[in-house]
Amino acid sequence: MKVLVTGGTGFIGSAVVRHLLAANHEVRILARSKKKTFLLKGLDVEIVEGDIIYPEDIEKAIRDCTVLFNLASSYTFYPFWEKKAEALYKINVQGTINTLNVALKNKIERFIHTGTIATIDKGLTSHYARSKYLAEQEILKFYQKGLSTIILNPAIVIGERDYKPTPSGEIIVKFLNKKYPGYFDTTWAVADVDDVARAHVAAIERGRAAEKYTLCNKRHYSMKEIFELLEEVSGVKAPGIKIPYLLLSSFAYIEELLSYCILKKKPLMPTDGVKFCRMSGTHDNSKAVNELGYTETPIKETLTKAVGWYEDNGYIKR
Repeated sequence: MKVLVTGGTGFIGSAVVRHLLAANHEVRILARSKKKTFLLKGLDVEIVEGDIIYPEDIEKAIRDCTVLFNLASSYTFYPFWEKKAEALYKINVQGTINTLNVALKNKIERFIHTGTIATIDKGLTSHYARSKYLAEQEILKFYQKGLSTIILNPAIVIGERDYKPTPSGEIIVKFLNKKYPGYFDTTWAVADVDDVARAHVAAIERGRAAEKYTLCNKRHYSMKEIFELLEEVSGVKAPGIKIPYLLLSSFAYIEELLSYCILKKKPLMPTDGVKFCRMSGTHDNSKAVNELGYTETPIKETLTKAVGWYEDNGYIKR
């Protein structure tokens, strides 16, 4: 089967591509630049240059494909004073609408969209969460028009090749570089990137149209537990101080202002990230387990793979 993957050059996307190839699917990728396809080096994939904000680029890439995986997305936390974040909505919402229109026009058999558990948690605390929620509402509209759509909602995804890294990956990298003085109360629903990728492939045959599937481990973890596991696999001492949420929130607002306006760097903990961690709860993966055959990699194994990749690729300062 020939499939088109948008966002195939990214962290989750490149894992999905690997598992699609392992399942003997032909893979075509819509990529904004062939220069940014280094995560796919050595893989037997066809690359078409283009961007989901241009419908004609999607048209060019979709020929002969029967399944479309929509992973193209901007995963960015904005400073607290940013009220519009137009670039993010242009990609996450309008880009999804463009892809849906082209998929419907070309009679794609399956449209499989990668969402986030941030649309399930209450509050939609960031532009990212709101944009992904709006995209999901558009997808449901297109199901009513006759497009077979499936939405996959991964939790905090951890693993190899998180090269940017994602906001959750940044937390791990900053921990490994000893930048955190403490931890705070929050619950992490986690998922191994390879488990998430396998669920994407399974959705082709086993996913039910118009359904949403939560992709995460059954067991959830506190930040303290995550840091202690990171200490076990990396040897970096976990901070032992518990930071009250009010103090953390106040620090985050001040530090974000200083980081963007004076220091010209990313903040240690973005305010949107703090809000997300505060609002996040527990999630049930049983539907993905029962219908997609979702499997869980032990969290310690997942963290070991991630830490090893960061160490091998120069993210850790010794």
